[in-house]
Amino acid sequence: MTKIKFGTAGWRAILSDEFTFDNVKRVLNAIILYLRNEGINKPIVVGSDTRFLAKQFREMTAEHFANNGFDVLLTNRDCPTPVISFVIIDNELAGGINFTASHNPPEYQGIKFSPADGALADTKTTKTIEAMIDQPVEPSSKRGVITEIDPIEDYLKTISKFLDFEVIKNANLKIAYDALYGTGRGYLNEILKRAGADVTIIHDNLNPLFGGRRPEPSPENLEELISLVKNNDFNLGLSTDGDADRFGVIDSDGTFFEANKVLCLIAWHQFRNKKKTGRIVRNVATTTYLDRIADYFGVELVEVPVGFKNIGPLILEGNVLVGGEESAGLTIGGHVPDKDGILACALVAELIAMENKTLKEIWCDIEKAVGTGWNDRVDLELNNEKKTEILDKLEKQSKEKFLDRKVLKFNGIDGYKFTFSPAEWVLVRPSGTEPIIRCYMESDTPENGEKLKKDLMEFVNN
Repeated sequence: MTKIKFGTAGWRAILSDEFTFDNVKRVLNAIILYLRNEGINKPIVVGSDTRFLAKQFREMTAEHFANNGFDVLLTNRDCPTPVISFVIIDNELAGGINFTASHNPPEYQGIKFSPADGALADTKTTKTIEAMIDQPVEPSSKRGVITEIDPIEDYLKTISKFLDFEVIKNANLKIAYDALYGTGRGYLNEILKRAGADVTIIHDNLNPLFGGRRPEPSPENLEELISLVKNNDFNLGLSTDGDADRFGVIDSDGTFFEANKVLCLIAWHQFRNKKKTGRIVRNVATTTYLDRIADYFGVELVEVPVGFKNIGPLILEGNVLVGGEESAGLTIGGHVPDKDGILACALVAELIAMENKTLKEIWCDIEKAVGTGWNDRVDLELNNEKKTEILDKLEKQSKEKFLDRKVLKFNGIDGYKFTFSPAEWVLVRPSGTEPIIRCYMESDTPENGEKLKKDLMEFVNN
């Protein structure tokens, strides 16, 4: 039978290959056992993204949990991941089941479990669930009740509390939004319209193949949005991925702003414009430019392993202003402990409205305050033999010198991170959800960065 293993964000596999109704039921039974063993009998919420058979998976799951004695709140349509987290917290539920493979290619599907705190299940919980797969489940003496819900209004009312509608309205913003055929349609465009922006939306119809591309808000997938913004006098272009927990941002001239910069812009906005304070939390692969912003405003920065499940608990603890990761994930203190691409995009709109500047102009202001920076990421699709060879080589690598550079600090909490100076480092780590090795690099200038990238790629290729 298929061995099921949870990654950084649930279990993902290829539809009709390993991700089948029978295998999903094995996971659901393990979650039911976990909840019963914990003595939890509150209702759960079940939702999904827009992928092939997603509706059938969520309806089957609702029936399965009801047959095992749990009351179920079933979303009436595909639902953004951050909204599932919101529903869990807002209704004080036992947790939630969400069918999504996020930004993965259309042939993938996935299942995420979030417990009562609304955050992604931590490693301890997922390992417990994994160990319970294929254990017998005693039938329930009662059937639960399935209630269909539409969480849009309650969610939009909540995130509107984090935004200044008056500022956005007065700026007369013209915004283009690419929903990438995902769950964000009717959410991001609606909150922006309510705030007074003029919004044009594209790719807001259901298409399980996502137009033949990954539903990932990356430059190569946003060519139509970039052209639309550049040629039609828009102030901003925005996008969300398949389950709307990731963001994509385009400046008024068509420039794509990569996620690391967007995280810095939002942190800057929260501190400088909104006069808020609190810690910044980022993962080990995310830009240390955030560290400089933290120093500038005199706040603490916390580094955690990759995976938003490592950021969520710190959000729940409190005293965190911004939590983010370079793979376009962000939330803020007081909001859900999971990524929210809808709120991230809305905050960027508020930023340009409040400063009455382009993103490039705002970024120049930040550089004047904390200095310049450069970063990049290369994803390598490798067979298992090559992947193992590279990781073994890194394991044996000297932790005092790497790429002909003296190592200031080595971090092995998630992959292999070599820091050469406060502004220069590399990280090599295997993806937790795909057969990929990710190579991250950061430096102070583009010239130094390109040299660093060349040296790291030579090491990996050799």
